Amino acid sequence: MQPASKFRYFFIIITIIFLIIYMANRFVLNETSYHEAGAIAEIATEVIGRGFKKAFVCSDPDLIKFGVTNVLDNAGLAYEIYSNIKPNPTIENVQSGIAAFKAAEADYIIAIGGGSSMDTAKGVGIVIANPDFADIRSLEGVTPTRNKSVPIFAVPTTAGIPADLKDIVKPEDIPFLAQSAYDDACRPGNPKETSVEDITKLYESLI
Repeated sequence: MQPASKFRYFFIIITIIFLIIYMANRFVLNETSYHEAGAIAEIATEVIGRGFKKAFVCSDPDLIKFGVTNVLDNAGLAYEIYSNIKPNPTIENVQSGIAAFKAAEADYIIAIGGGSSMDTAKGVGIVIANPDFADIRSLEGVTPTRNKSVPIFAVPTTAGIPADLKDIVKPEDIPFLAQSAYDDACRPGNPKETSVEDITKLYESLI
């Protein structure tokens, strides 16, 4: 390993330790992230602090049980629920969401769930801010959008290993990490689909 690479990994480790010790429930990268039990309660804090008025809650109906709407209700915050979420969302799903967002007169999005909810919410948020891409297909690949997406609060309900780990995961790490994901898949009550997806994305990260 090159000296520069060693320093990079050392810096990442020190940063993570610092975050764990001094900022146990909150850290800031490109934006603010909360974790651990009760983190969703901070949604109200962030919304009020940023002056948002109405949420567009993008989620599968079964995932509303995670309590986000209770947080909004308790804080007296307005919201509209959009539940037309399909696995691997289609262009029609996103376009339907765009129309619903406009009808709701919302000014930010809360996405609850896994990749389908997140992808739908991102599509809606980007096109609302960049109407030139309303056909959705033109968003494929790297696109020259001019404006940032509508603000999105993401509440992930799955844990996976993204392909953007390509700058961190080394080929020699793959067998160990894949075995770990496989072991998770074999545990009773664990979502096997998510664990298999993790294994796939580990190998995808090398491409």
